[in-house]
Amino acid sequence: MKKFIAIVATLLILVSSMAVNVMASAEGIIENPPIDVPAMSPTIDGTINENEGWSVSALMNYDTLGFYWHVNPLTMDGNVRFAWDNDNLYYCAKIVDGLETHHEITGDLIPAGYNSFLYSEGEDWIDVDADDPTSHYGYDGDIFGIIIDPLSVMLDAGFTGNEDFTPWYLVGLFEGDVAKMYRQKVNSGDITDQVKVAGKKTADGWMLEAAIPWDIIIKDVEDISFGECVIDKADLLKEGAYIRLGAMYHDRFDDPEAGERSTWGRFVTCPTTLATGMSGNGSSGDNVLSCGINLYLQAPAVKDDTTTAAPGPDSSDTTTAEPETSYVDVTDEKGNVVTDEKGNKVTQKVTVKSTTKKATTGTSTGGNAAQTFDIGIAVALGALATSGIGFVAAKKRK
Repeated sequence: MKKFIAIVATLLILVSSMAVNVMASAEGIIENPPIDVPAMSPTIDGTINENEGWSVSALMNYDTLGFYWHVNPLTMDGNVRFAWDNDNLYYCAKIVDGLETHHEITGDLIPAGYNSFLYSEGEDWIDVDADDPTSHYGYDGDIFGIIIDPLSVMLDAGFTGNEDFTPWYLVGLFEGDVAKMYRQKVNSGDITDQVKVAGKKTADGWMLEAAIPWDIIIKDVEDISFGECVIDKADLLKEGAYIRLGAMYHDRFDDPEAGERSTWGRFVTCPTTLATGMSGNGSSGDNVLSCGINLYLQAPAVKDDTTTAAPGPDSSDTTTAEPETSYVDVTDEKGNVVTDEKGNKVTQKVTVKSTTKKATTGTSTGGNAAQTFDIGIAVALGALATSGIGFVAAKKRK
């Protein structure tokens, strides 16, 4: 009897240990709010330019990430932004790595810089599955990736199992700030020559920019779904098109005990509640269910029309564009209002155009009625205001 109890106790310890190692995660997830993706074509050069029309940020932090295959706490913080045109899906990311924290199980202090950004040195040999040597994370350094389900076609088709994956697009950075992209889960391999990707190491982490052709995404989704999910490109590239996406970080570190590189942890932006009704941190990881960022493509911006309308034969109609000046608060990439050293808000001068239609004399009414259309001002200021709005999610640990 005692021997039986000892065996059961040992099994319980092993099971609980496996649960911690594989499924440890934040206690509840605060989902990123929906993101409107502007129709813009940013330059992919590895330097994120705030003036190139990127969307607001999707945050990658303790509140928004599910933690998978980890025994170490989160020591990174990041954000990812998006844009699109008829050829590509664009995204950029800033990652801060090596933050100070405490181990969630032991309580030991993990000092700042202990787990800092690592350049890749080659293809991934750390996480290769012995049963499936093609199932890994592309490169052997820190990896930023996206998982994508355009138009929610895969989820809607019933791909909800733990082994149902979307295409993965994984970015690694090599010495000399050489960025490469690896496609995984379908048509696996280095696809750097088929996409645009650039990045650079920073003082506290790294940043990257990428553009993936829609044609590649569409074909990869069809292939990974065995032909079940066929996307009409015309349906995808239009205003309001819905895209489910997850931002994934695979964090590596130099393990002094092992004397080699190891995986620190794997983190994915997840929905608060999965489509199956399970809590977002109850997923098995980076599969179709874990697309926790909801993107909505916006219509291309309408160019200013400076044409002066010719008057009709019995009227004096003219349409002119009058410049108007206003000031808006300057915000940082997370939507916080920027202040100067004295605590005063920093504002930016903005010039927009209002269209004024002059009085029209018509034979049917015999009257003059001046009409002023200030909609242009309202729309422009609204767009400027919302373009800087991020969100701040705060949650205490349970």
